[in-house]
Amino acid sequence: MKMTEKPLTPPPGLAVAALMILRRTLQKAADSVVPAQLAMFERITGVASGQVLCELARLGVPDLLADGPLTAAQLADKTKTDAGSMLRAMRGAVAMGVFDRRSDGRYENNRLSNALRSGDLESVRSFATYFGSKSNVLAWADIAETMRTGKNAFERVHKKSVWDWFDEHPDERETFAHAMMGLTLVDAPGIATTYPFGEIGTLCDVGGGRGTLLSELLLHHPKLRGMLCDAPGVLDSAKKLLTQRGVAERVELVAGNFFDSVPKGADAYSLKNILHDWDDERSIKILKNVRSAMEPGKKVLVIEAVVEEDNMDFGAMVDLQMMMVCCDGRERGRKDFERLFDASGFRLTRIVVAPTLIAVIEGVAV
Repeated sequence: MKMTEKPLTPPPGLAVAALMILRRTLQKAADSVVPAQLAMFERITGVASGQVLCELARLGVPDLLADGPLTAAQLADKTKTDAGSMLRAMRGAVAMGVFDRRSDGRYENNRLSNALRSGDLESVRSFATYFGSKSNVLAWADIAETMRTGKNAFERVHKKSVWDWFDEHPDERETFAHAMMGLTLVDAPGIATTYPFGEIGTLCDVGGGRGTLLSELLLHHPKLRGMLCDAPGVLDSAKKLLTQRGVAERVELVAGNFFDSVPKGADAYSLKNILHDWDDERSIKILKNVRSAMEPGKKVLVIEAVVEEDNMDFGAMVDLQMMMVCCDGRERGRKDFERLFDASGFRLTRIVVAPTLIAVIEGVAV
């Protein structure tokens, strides 16, 4: 995935919200003109649609078509797959609106399939490959027991947490890391320009991975300095990205585990999409470790979606993934964050929503 040394431009917030509303309205209108059974059939067969697209992305079909249209037989030859199966998969993908079929029988990319190409900042290829992985799909197949018990399926099915699984399957961990980096790249410009990070001297990004978000914040705010806290192996990978983006000299790398301790010395601490991976008990432990590193009056910035009970956008679907796969994690609403903050030595002071609908939930150490 190519990065840029220049700060990225965020999308206009009102436009994103308006387009999401328009999309839901058009979807309802489309459903209203067909039999309810047909509309439900499309939703019920979603697992098949997802698996087809995930496999075509894994095989690199969108990348192959970037050089020009190809027949199903040619795609099968290049991907070492069965020609008949490739034809049927491509026909199904075209029926979903992903890829186009020309009158001469060759297939070509369209706007949606281009989003599955590798190497682009906007690519969702890694996310598709991760979501369609066997380990993830097997967890989802056990949803009945999760509905009965409220406990995540991944640990029950695989006898270990998703994080321990990644440690034993580094190829899947790398795919997941790239998927999360891609999502962060979408959110980062809006986060950087919505919240006043320029008022902070040093920001410690706790569990900040390769430094995708931190590097974007530093590019937007030249006076800001950073600390990046994560596992040693992750920090080794972060050095390359931070150097590539021209901000390595402004970042202190600190190896650590947020369940043990968090480095002292920062003016504010950020946690992007960390707490939603964990239940309340472990989320409070993480926050207490952050609080132990801080002086009163310093700020913690939890960067996550704020998902209320009546939420009907993408956050509701992300919450289901947290329920099924993560360590009894969940998306949370304002009152949930207030409760977590109160239990760990913070007071929630404000919530700033970025253009992509992710929010900066600000807490002050008391």
